[in-house]
Amino acid sequence: FITIIPVLMSTTIYNCNAILDQAIFKNIANLQGYSANDISEWNGIYTGKYKTLINVPISIASAQAASSVPALTAAYTNGKKEAVRSQINTAIRFIMVVAFPCAVGMGVLASPILQLLFRDSSELAASMLQLGAVSIVFFSLSTLSNGLLQGINRMREPVKNALIALVLHIGLLVVLMYVFKLNIYAVVYANAFFGLLMCVLNAHSVKKYSGYRQEIRRTFVIPGISALIMGVAVYLSYQLALYLFRVNAIATVFSILIGAIVYAVVLLLLKGLTEEEILKFPKGAALVRLARKMHLLR
Repeated sequence: FITIIPVLMSTTIYNCNAILDQAIFKNIANLQGYSANDISEWNGIYTGKYKTLINVPISIASAQAASSVPALTAAYTNGKKEAVRSQINTAIRFIMVVAFPCAVGMGVLASPILQLLFRDSSELAASMLQLGAVSIVFFSLSTLSNGLLQGINRMREPVKNALIALVLHIGLLVVLMYVFKLNIYAVVYANAFFGLLMCVLNAHSVKKYSGYRQEIRRTFVIPGISALIMGVAVYLSYQLALYLFRVNAIATVFSILIGAIVYAVVLLLLKGLTEEEILKFPKGAALVRLARKMHLLR
């Protein structure tokens, strides 16, 4: 019970965040005179489409957090400080390699993806996804860092950090709704702010209790640059495929495949991953062999 209660509390606060967002948004929107139909439509798009899509890549972070805890806890319990820092570094690197292209791809292909999955070509839904795609990076990292803190026996830290982030994010949401009158976009921005705060607070806690110093260039800069180059390739390939085939589904799938290839090639050319790190990925040996054949690894 002592172990599981903080974990459950952290998860509960994450869920309370979404519930409070909806309650505050609906009440303020009513006070501002928006119609019940508009409020329901905006909230339905946010919860049913926006949150559903960004939660897909975030679930990878949840799985990574769960898989990192046993080895991390073993190293921490045995006093192997270097092994602890190595485990943390590997987990964060892996998540960022996945989160950056997902965020950029979701932003670039917001409307095509919504049309493909929900038959929704509305500008509102696409704008929400484009503006909130950065949340994928924030929530992936914050979800992982929750698990890392639990792995080094700092169960209360994610709870404390989540409470701080929750209060500050509610304050921002109210300001964005009342002062700037951003309606549903205020919820998108506030939600991203919550994820960003959790990243910052959890990063401070991880550094404080493990001595881990975050490496920036290969963890954030190279995956970010690779994802931006991929975004350009995705946009151009989508436009080309849509011009040739006139079918959104074909153009979307084609551009996603092109994007995955471009991202992997650029990431390896910029030396964002080493052979040892790739071997730790699922099917790592096969990926290394393929990269060697393409002369992307030396």
